[in-house]
Amino acid sequence: MTASESKKDIRVLSPRDLLATAESDTGLLRLRTSRDVLPGGYMAAMAPVLVDWKTSRISDEDPFVILRNVNYGGNPIERTTVLQAIRVPLAGIRFAEFILVPPRRLGLHSPVQHAQLRFVFQPEHHPTLLSLSGARAGTDSRFPDLVLSWESWSPPHVHYNFIKGMDSSAYRLTLRAYAGPQRFLEEVLHGRGWYAFRLSLPGGGTGLVELLKVVLALGDGVGRHTLCRMLEEGEEDWLAQTPADMTDPPSRRLWQLLKDHIRQTREYDDPHLQFASEEETYNTMVHSCATLARYTILVATHRLVNRGLTDGLDLDRLPEAVLGQPEAWMREAAHAKLGGILMRGPLAMAYAMRHPETLPEKIPGQLAKTGLIVRRDRKPWKVHYTHQGTRPYDASGSRAVDVGAPEA
Repeated sequence: MTASESKKDIRVLSPRDLLATAESDTGLLRLRTSRDVLPGGYMAAMAPVLVDWKTSRISDEDPFVILRNVNYGGNPIERTTVLQAIRVPLAGIRFAEFILVPPRRLGLHSPVQHAQLRFVFQPEHHPTLLSLSGARAGTDSRFPDLVLSWESWSPPHVHYNFIKGMDSSAYRLTLRAYAGPQRFLEEVLHGRGWYAFRLSLPGGGTGLVELLKVVLALGDGVGRHTLCRMLEEGEEDWLAQTPADMTDPPSRRLWQLLKDHIRQTREYDDPHLQFASEEETYNTMVHSCATLARYTILVATHRLVNRGLTDGLDLDRLPEAVLGQPEAWMREAAHAKLGGILMRGPLAMAYAMRHPETLPEKIPGQLAKTGLIVRRDRKPWKVHYTHQGTRPYDASGSRAVDVGAPEA
């Protein structure tokens, strides 16, 4: 497919359709992954997870959150993605994992890996698909685990480039949410597995709930700010390109209603629960999936420590919850030719030595030394999930497997 042919296939979702989906109970949206885009040109299938604050109950008895844009039910073979609204109980998390996904045929020591967080729930507290909540006749609306993944966001047919991503202006940032079985299926189809490291936050279940709250707060804030900027940047172009004979022409009123809906965010006293505007982009070195997952874990930990929960932690080794800042040579490398990239190689090596969290394989060891990851024989304890070996789900497929954590 040529670039011109791919552009012809693009379909921009209208503000009317997006507003109707956002206001529906189910939030159900079936998309063509490589065709459907949001106003502004970015892939609709990669829309960030958003918290429906109006219908969520955060602090009452039996608390829960309603999440929108959760990926479950699509078919990677036909390139479809289904985004749904789900209900997630803020209780009953069995365990959480920091997961590394190396490229196909490369092992855990690969310098380039994807990182994500996985939350596994007790059977009586499984998340529920709202699209099936009113169905009858034996319909199963529940699934066992939720995977949250910081990712680069781009238009269709634009693949992530490691070098280009060193320029923070190249890619937007999105926190995507998946039902665990959907995410694992997509990994398997690409020949990849999960290297899972069991997290051990202070406070037990309280710590796991805090981690879930922190990552959702950060992702929701980034997602809403990014979506609003995309709408503001694309409004005039989208209105100007609308066909004159369109039976249902767009209006600025609908556009404003959509922006008002997206702006329904929350304010926090803790500055760690929101990124500065310059941090709301993806960067290979400083704002990658791995560094952001690590940052999320550390923010949750420091919040727990401030509440007096320190069990299992080595406070002397606990890193500060801070993100690195892009340096001038990174942007220069992103636009340099091969010679220029090689010349900046020593700068990259020096930066990685000062900031080992830029190498995903180093993060489990660093967290384990502080007590945040379970250890076996003084090393981070890991489980390698594959479709042919240890699988993350039992024979029924309805429950996540707990292979039995060793003593910390």
